Order: sequence, then structure tokens, then C-alpha cells
Amino acid sequence: MKTKIHFGRMFFYLILCGVIYIVHDFLHSHLIMMIMWIAFVMPFISIGLCLYVHRNISCKLVVNEQRIEKGSLTFVTLNLINKAFFPSLNVDIKLNVENQFYNIGNDFVVSMAAGIRSEEEMLLPLRLSVCGILKYSIDHLNVTDIMGFVDMKKSNPESAEVFVLPLKNDAYPVNLLDMNRGMTEAEESQKRGNDFSDVNEIREYIPGDKLMSIHWKLSAKRDILMVKDRVSMSDQQLVVLVDLAGNTDEVEEVLDVSYNLILKFAKSNLFVRVLWWSETRFEFEERQIISPNDVDNAFQDMLYEKIYHDSDKTKEFMRSIRPELKAYINVVHKEGEAIAVVVEQD
Repeated sequence: MKTKIHFGRMFFYLILCGVIYIVHDFLHSHLIMMIMWIAFVMPFISIGLCLYVHRNISCKLVVNEQRIEKGSLTFVTLNLINKAFFPSLNVDIKLNVENQFYNIGNDFVVSMAAGIRSEEEMLLPLRLSVCGILKYSIDHLNVTDIMGFVDMKKSNPESAEVFVLPLKNDAYPVNLLDMNRGMTEAEESQKRGNDFSDVNEIREYIPGDKLMSIHWKLSAKRDILMVKDRVSMSDQQLVVLVDLAGNTDEVEEVLDVSYNLILKFAKSNLFVRVLWWSETRFEFEERQIISPNDVDNAFQDMLYEKIYHDSDKTKEFMRSIRPELKAYINVVHKEGEAIAVVVEQD
């Protein structure tokens, strides 16, 4: 526990006590003597009660919605819980608000009063103009005694996250005929992890089955070759690469365009694979989109990434790491705007 002492207030209080003593010494009044003794013991009582409240107070963070659209209004609730049989007129809550996707944030101090054995509530309105993961976190509380002499710091680790997704735009124009050039065959790749079919059942090996379909672990246990019988999810699929390169405004435009583009595909019952480059893991992240709800889940995962500046390296990595994708749709910020272009790889 760290305590901040307000020496200035104590100094003026000592002057006040000195004045009361001089008046008592001059008048010899029992009433003044009683006031003098009360003034002497009050700081000790105030600090002792502050220590008592400090041990019985805490704060919780509650978000109304964990996932909201950009520009919509929601609320974050601060619940100040006091289990002590004494109030506190001032509790300072250090609140940090950070957009983890763009790595920007601010610190705020919220002051609240805590009643006797009560739970006080404060609603903080939230309206964001950019996407991201908005993380609210409380590091500590400062409880001030009644007379304002000391601030007692109490650790109070608490956090809550709100995912801010792009705004849905049903009127977003999409030329499906042009985008069809971004389709690629959904064939199994020789690379591990690039299998775009579902396992229907596991059965015994039949001559002619592909070796890559053999379930080696199960085969070793049963002493007989077992294969994974697969069913193709789609003959063709749209591959969309979301380029997270650029500054905040540029990436924000890319997110808006790619989100509504992919959402349009999902509502048109098209099977979509969404890719983006992860700077933290140094690999392409991939999500399969079958329904509009999958779009929200994919972009929520995307918001855990960090934006970067070089968009050219994204295409280079696609050619070197994902050469099996002969064509894909690249949503990128180019020439002052976010556009969706079809890229055909050699």
C-alpha cells in the first residue's frame, strides 16, 4: 500500500489548531478546550477510518456489449463496492482506455463517492469512430480520508474488452462477375494445414485411396490402415486477402471495404476464405466463411493483430508461402482509397 500525504493541508490544519489554542489560552473556555481536543484527535480518527475503508473497497468493470458496430453507442459500467460500515467521500479510480489494434490510448481519473455498505454505479458512454479492441482496465484506486490528509493507494486489477467492428453497409457495391476471377479451386494442397474439406467418416483403407488421407495414429493402434473419408466443402471458393498495411486511416478504410465485401459474399451463399498477414506470428492467418456470423468472428480475430507499413511484402509472402493460390481478391489501400483488386499469381 502506497500513501500520499498532503502536507499543505496538514500545515494549514496545524495553523488552525494553533489559533484554537491561543483563543483557549486567552478565554479559558471549556467549550474552546473541547473543540481543541476534538481538533487534535480528528486527524487520527480520519486516517484510521480511511484505512478501514481502504481494506473493504473494490471496483469492477462491466461492459453491456462485447461486440459493437463502429459509431454505435454503448456503455461501460463502473461498480464501486464498499463493504465497510463507513463511507468514503472521494475514491479516485485510475482508468486506462486503449485501442490495442492501433496501439493508442489514454489514462483517465474517475472520482466517485462510496456509501456505507453499498454499491455505487457509474455509466461511461462509449462511441468509437474506428475499429479495434477497446480495452478498459483499472490499475488501482486512491481512497482519500474524510479530512483530505492522505490518499491510500489500493491495487485493483480489473479489465474488460469491447470489440468494435466495421459498420455494415448493405448498399456496398460489389461486381460479382468481376470478383469471380478471384475464385480458386478448392483442391487439397500438399502443404500441411491447407485442407479445405471436412472429414465425413473414418474407414478402412481401399486400394486407390490417397496416401495423404491415411489416419496414421489410428492405423498404428488398430494394426490396419484407416483413412479419413472426406467430403468437399465447395468446388470453388473465393479467397480474400485483407491487407493490414498503412496508417490508421488507411487500414480503417481497408477494414470497411473488406468487411462489407466478404459479408456480401456470405449473404450470397459463396464459400469464402479470408487471409491476412500476422506480424506477431509471421504467418498468414486464415478463416473460413460460410455464414455472416463467421464474418464477425473472423474480423474479431483480426483485431488482435498489429498494423504494419509495407504492403508490398504481403504480396511477396503470398507468392512464396501460398503459391497454390492462383488467384485471390486483395483488399488494399492504393492511390488514396481502399479497393478490392483481383490478383492472379504466376
